[in-house]
Amino acid sequence: MKQISIFSAILVLLLMAAPTDLVGREQPRPVRALVLLGEWFGDAYFPLQKEMESRGWTQKRVGVDAEYRGCYNKKRDVLLTSDILIPDLKDLSAWDVLIIPSGPQFRKFKEDPIVLEFLKKAHADGMLIASFCVGNFLVRASGLTDLEPPALFPDKVTLVREGLLLGPRGGGPPPGDGFESAPVKELCDAIEREFAASQASAEYAAVKHAIEQSIGWAIEKDFEAMFRLWADDLFHFWLFSDSQVVGLENFKKYADSWGDPDFRGTRFEFRDLRIVFSRSGDVAWYSCFLDDCGSFKGKESCLKNVFQTGVLEKRDGRWLHVLMHGSYPIDKVPENYVRKLYSSLFEKKNGE
Repeated sequence: MKQISIFSAILVLLLMAAPTDLVGREQPRPVRALVLLGEWFGDAYFPLQKEMESRGWTQKRVGVDAEYRGCYNKKRDVLLTSDILIPDLKDLSAWDVLIIPSGPQFRKFKEDPIVLEFLKKAHADGMLIASFCVGNFLVRASGLTDLEPPALFPDKVTLVREGLLLGPRGGGPPPGDGFESAPVKELCDAIEREFAASQASAEYAAVKHAIEQSIGWAIEKDFEAMFRLWADDLFHFWLFSDSQVVGLENFKKYADSWGDPDFRGTRFEFRDLRIVFSRSGDVAWYSCFLDDCGSFKGKESCLKNVFQTGVLEKRDGRWLHVLMHGSYPIDKVPENYVRKLYSSLFEKKNGE
């Protein structure tokens, strides 16, 4: 079996440690919204529907009834149907937000255990719940908030707890303004802000995880997981001039050496990790200081304070390392490297 030096093994670990992706901040995908409707739904639904259409959102009506009519201004002459019935909706992972608009429908809903359980499940499963006007009474009845009026109706759309947006009252029925003052645009703006923030947080976590696993794979020696972290066209340039690697296939050629049973990663730490995303959201740049330790034949050796930079790209839904570079600041090169590589520069030649 080919012998490998401790340094070479650790170098490989560092190579894999490149941060997750080069993601530039890509435009978030359109919001996927469910709108809870039932008998005597409010007219605010119609401007809400148009607002969501204008933003390119995916939207579906959900309820306990197959069909229902509106209230007040439409004189109950508009018949709507549910796109999805609550009992049929088993998997909520395809949806981002449940919107509860205004309307007398809330009176029936807050007495319906199917609806109340649906709200609690949607929130527990990570969906954003967004409500305004008397829809807020239904939210309270479900137990998602214990706020009471007037706090139940904030002056502006407010995130009152994680995953729950509450908005102010709308115009109401005559002699009100017929729902014209319903906070439809404000609510949709708030939903998009929350959605963008959650996506950004998820992408950051995914990139950070990829960075960590580029080192962590060596502790468990999961080669398949390690290779999945790298792009086919990767470029790697580490501490020495002969450390350049281009392409995943070339990278894999070293795998036999890394499989030596005497070699294993032991511990690592990233410090001052900074990740910046492109506007497109599919590229990420990172920098950090890395300590990486591994053992060979039971003896541990570490590289410390390596300044590491890299780029990741999100391809086919996965963050992949496409570029990685490691170096030491010129005033921080470890003494053992100076002695090993540069001692000849300071030794006097014979006769001088």
